[in-house]
Amino acid sequence: MFMRLPRALVLAPTRELAKQVEKEIKESAPYLKTVCVYGGVSYVTQQSALSRGVDVVVGTPGRLIDLINGNTLRLNEVEYLVLDEADQMLAVGFEEDVEVILEKLPPKRQSMLFSATMPTWVKKLARKYLNNPLTIDLVRCSYFRLRFSKDT
Repeated sequence: MFMRLPRALVLAPTRELAKQVEKEIKESAPYLKTVCVYGGVSYVTQQSALSRGVDVVVGTPGRLIDLINGNTLRLNEVEYLVLDEADQMLAVGFEEDVEVILEKLPPKRQSMLFSATMPTWVKKLARKYLNNPLTIDLVRCSYFRLRFSKDT
């Protein structure tokens, strides 16, 4: 039986953020089949959704690892990766899990990493897993925009 594997993966540090991200994806791209996976709930519903095929998986690292190890989630067709709030992944102890997940992904993909701060681990992650990363510092952008507007 052919099962559609996910083409996009979004990692979030908390179930609340994962649910919020999935909600936004469903509202902005209702034609995409999404599933949100996180701990603290039964595996059965999440496994069932994955077995029916999915375009986008949003989840927390711990539950993603469990589903990968249980052969319920295969990531070999992921083309897009989003690490949301990467600094918070470190803060809640997901450093090792994130790296295990990234090792399971195809090397050729578009990856996006969002982080409010850039602790050493996030910088190391970016150097190791991103090709020619573009850094956008919104704090500095705002500062320069304010300075520029005052001068004109």
